[in-house]
Amino acid sequence: MNNDAKQFQSDYLHLQPAMQRMAESLLGNEDDAADVVQDCFVTLWNDRNKLRHVANREAWCITLVKRRCVDLLRRRRPTVDIETLYNMADESAADDDRLRLALQFIDRLPERQARAVRLRHFDDADTQAIARTLQINEGNVYTLLSRAYSTLKQMILDYEKE
Repeated sequence: MNNDAKQFQSDYLHLQPAMQRMAESLLGNEDDAADVVQDCFVTLWNDRNKLRHVANREAWCITLVKRRCVDLLRRRRPTVDIETLYNMADESAADDDRLRLALQFIDRLPERQARAVRLRHFDDADTQAIARTLQINEGNVYTLLSRAYSTLKQMILDYEKE
């Protein structure tokens, strides 16, 4: 075993149980947590030379795990099922009504949110493309879409109550 591997084991391997517990507490799934922790260890190994000067390795590792878990949860987060609202397949007039309703709801969103939703769902743009188009960073795209979906969900719930 070379010196890098020995140093890595000494510095990080003992943190695995704490990282696993953190991931499990956030994800609620042992297998997903193990995948996140494994991914974190790959990152740690690849960045080991950059991380030599990290003062608190445990805090850094736990933060890395938290961020990876949040990323995973964001990718999986249930959102308003917009697809069912504006399904453009050849279906009944009810679908045309749902499409019109969805477009009305989207038009009631703040401009940047509405634009982000249109780019994502009508133009099939990914996060990077939306960020470039709106001249914002990718994190802001997630925030815009999250707020838009939350507002759309509330609009749908309010509409269904009527």
